[in-house]
Amino acid sequence: MGRRDWEGMARISAVLLILLLAGAVGSVRAAGWADSFFSERGHDFGPVPRGAKVRHSFVLTNLLNESVTILDVRASCGCTTGGAVASVVAAGQSTAVEAEMDTRNFVGKKATTLFVSLVTASGREAEVRLGVSSTILSDIVLNPGTIDFGAVTRGQALSLTLTIDRVGLPSWQIQRMISACKAIDASLNESVRNGRNVGYILKVSLRPDAPAGTFRDEIRLITNDPETPIFPVQVSGTIRGELSASPSVLALGRTSSGEIQGRFLVRATRPFAVRAVEGEGDGFKTTVDDTSAKPIHIITVHYRPADGKTRGDLKRLFRVHTDLVGEPPLELPATLHVEP
Repeated sequence: MGRRDWEGMARISAVLLILLLAGAVGSVRAAGWADSFFSERGHDFGPVPRGAKVRHSFVLTNLLNESVTILDVRASCGCTTGGAVASVVAAGQSTAVEAEMDTRNFVGKKATTLFVSLVTASGREAEVRLGVSSTILSDIVLNPGTIDFGAVTRGQALSLTLTIDRVGLPSWQIQRMISACKAIDASLNESVRNGRNVGYILKVSLRPDAPAGTFRDEIRLITNDPETPIFPVQVSGTIRGELSASPSVLALGRTSSGEIQGRFLVRATRPFAVRAVEGEGDGFKTTVDDTSAKPIHIITVHYRPADGKTRGDLKRLFRVHTDLVGEPPLELPATLHVEP
């Protein structure tokens, strides 16, 4: 059996597995009110080079008239991780649940499940299962599996490289690259070509004018192989702007009935004024020390259990808008535990 036949059977098996999983969930849990929050509950990455990390975002839309908290996202296998962009989703709003599969330690068909635990403000609970699968190739290898710049300062010159090796097809070629990411420049050079192996080096550099903020994108590589004509390389990073905050995450601790508060120290390289802070509501409130322009501001986060309906482990993301031209909002995450 050729690789194309094997991959075709693997694709069919993966799709059937996802469909069976979706059907099984519906029959086992009659109270699957949260299943309809997701426009899709399964995704097949298709053929993927070994070593690659691939991501997919499942869109969650809260169809209720009350807020929903994402308590946990866990995977059935260590090769897959998951997380929610926002932990609290207001009525009618949407967020993303992201699945990432690491293919370094597997070859062949691989299918896993993400378990997403939800609770409404009124206390109703549900668990939604999201299936992800891929066919991991043994003859195309990426090292490392992704380009991740981590957190860097805006304007910093930084380049990373990734090697691509193809075994057993000496005529194999990567013909071109496609990327819509405005934060990077990329170049591809052939490094090896002999009777058995073909190798390339992909170099990715941050652009000096890349805007501040977090980016997640991909470079799509187009090959001359009809069995694997396209495969992606994930690219990610966080470019820090002028604004910074301390602490990076505000841990408010635990409370049952009394008000609790904590403070962020927000700095910039030049004086600035805070125009607005997003993220208030459901017991959370913020205050800014004053409205004048200065290099440092104190933003206090208040939480009153009497004004909030959600209990348990809470995560809240605040966005600080300033008068700094071209500076994106600064994101300030806060956590706390509210006793029932």
